[in-house]
Formats: sequence, structure tokens, C-alpha cells
Amino acid sequence: MRPLFLLLVIAAALAGASFAGARFTAGKVVGPNPQGIGPPASSFAYQGISALRAKPRGWIISYPHASEFGPSGAAIYVSPTGVLLGTRPANLAQVMEARRSSSNEP
Repeated sequence: MRPLFLLLVIAAALAGASFAGARFTAGKVVGPNPQGIGPPASSFAYQGISALRAKPRGWIISYPHASEFGPSGAAIYVSPTGVLLGTRPANLAQVMEARRSSSNEP
């Protein structure tokens, strides 16, 4: 029973670290305190991320209330190890950077 409990604790720690890495990577894309895109929703695509050509497994950090990016909002695709796989729209990082730059100007 003890080895099973230890295995569950290790699995939970790895899943938590993977989720934290995905949120950190998504935060680097949208920046600190993103305005106008709403709260993120996170899910893990066990069957693969259908929006990407190779359909890798990974985290989908979506912003469904970001209506300026289309009816389904914006999304950031991150591997379980925290590597950025892609975004929807493809230029999401540039749009968010331009938004931050314009809000910092007087």
C-alpha cells in the first residue's frame, strides 16, 4: 500500500509541475496582467491537440472571452514539459506585445 501511495504522490507532483510550466509559458506569451482577454481556461489534450499538424499531446490554455480574436477566442498550446507549441491566432504574442507597448506610452 505504501509504494502505491508514493507512486500517486509522485504522479501528482509531476502533473502539478507540468501544469505550472504550461501556465508560466502562457504567461510569457500574454504578459503580466493581460487586459481584455478574460480569465484563462486550462485543459490537457490526451488525444492530441487537433489544431496542430502533428497532433502532439499537451496543455491548451484558452482565453474564450477574448472575442477580438474570433468567436472561439485565443489559445496557447504548450507541451507537457513547458515548451510553446503554438498559438491561435498565430501572431498572438505580437498582438499582446503591441497592446502592452501602446498602453505604456503617455
